[in-house]
Order: sequence, then structure tokens, then C-alpha cells
Amino acid sequence: MLQLIKLELKKGRLTSYLWGALIAYLCIAGSMSVIYFADPMNIEDPSIRSQAELLSMIDLLVRATFIVYASVLISKLIISEFKDKTIALLFAYPVNRKKLIFAKLAMVFVWTFANVIIGNLLVDAIFIGINSITGYLSDPLQTDMLLNHGLNVLMQAFGAAGMCLLPLVIGLRNKSVPATIVSSIVIVLIVCSGNLGFSLSSIIAIPLSLSVLGILITYLSYRNIDRVDVG
Repeated sequence: MLQLIKLELKKGRLTSYLWGALIAYLCIAGSMSVIYFADPMNIEDPSIRSQAELLSMIDLLVRATFIVYASVLISKLIISEFKDKTIALLFAYPVNRKKLIFAKLAMVFVWTFANVIIGNLLVDAIFIGINSITGYLSDPLQTDMLLNHGLNVLMQAFGAAGMCLLPLVIGLRNKSVPATIVSSIVIVLIVCSGNLGFSLSSIIAIPLSLSVLGILITYLSYRNIDRVDVG
């Protein structure tokens, strides 16, 4: 299985994935910079009132970004190959079809999970440092708050990694790359959109349930792949 994943990484060029993640981190940091530095001008109704809210907003942006990013990877690794029927060439090799598909999905799952965590760590560190200089948010950083945030990030990362599999089922029906990406955006709008500081993803049971649902539906979609004609 690890060998299959290594082959997929070589085929897809690992450096392109790394550059894509780096650009995503920069975009997230840039978006947060606009919010953070413009917020003091809105004295009556600021978007960020505490460092806990700052970290929560960063987490929301990171998850939303990498759920959509994952749909692009899924489109490249799976949807496009089914659409162009190049997947049939892979299935011609003496390797179990389920293992081939699982290797691709495992890449997307682990990549999303890791990047949600790394993205939070990097952007959190940047803005904690910035705030220590500007002093815009005056509430102290407490150990309990950081520990709770870290635990929440881990659970949300798992939720995002599972949720990112849901667009696969939608895109694969019509073998459509646009449908895959658009469906991921819809999922983000529904689950991650905030209203007065609240989003569905803040109820941790929702992203975790959607993650399990994504894994289950994906398994059901591919459980008979050995007997399906993809030529």
C-alpha cells in the first residue's frame, strides 16, 4: 500500500502538492491579515473580540480552504482518470483495484488532515506573534484555552479529511471535475459559513458525523470496483 502511495506521489509530482499547500497557507494568512488589521476600525461590532475567536476564525478558514483543495486533488487523482478512462490502464496491472483506489483516497485523506493541522499551527503562530506586538486583542493566552483549541483542531482536521471525500461521490456520477469542486464549495458554505460567530462546524458532532458519512459512502461506492467495467 505504501508503495502504491509513493508511486502516486511521484506521478503527481510531490513538489506541486507542496507548493500548492504553501500558496494556500499564504492566502489564508493574507485573508486573516485583512480581517485582523481592518477590524479595529469597526469599533461598534468587531469581528474578533478575543484571541480565542481569532484562533477559531483561522481554523475555519484553514478547513474551508483544504476541503476545496482536496476536491481538486480528488479531481486530478480519480475523477479525471475515470473520465479519460486512463484508470482502465492502471486496473490492467496485476494489483488489486481496491488497493489502487484506497491508495489514492488515503493520500487525499492524510494530506487534508495534515495540512489542516500544519496550517493552523503556522497561521496561529503568525497571528499570536503579531498580536503580541500590536496588542489589539488584550485578553491573555491561557494554557487551557490553547489545549482546548489544539484538541478541537485535531477533531476538526479528522472531520475535514472525511468530509472532503463527499464530493467524490457526487463528481463520479457524471465523471465531472466541475461537479466535484462545486460540491466541495457547497459543503464549505453549509458547514463552515459563520453567522454571528456560529457555524455548523462549531458543533463538533456535525463535522465528525459528516466525516464518517464520507468514509462510509466512499467505501460503498468502491466495494464492487473489482467487478465493474471501466473500459
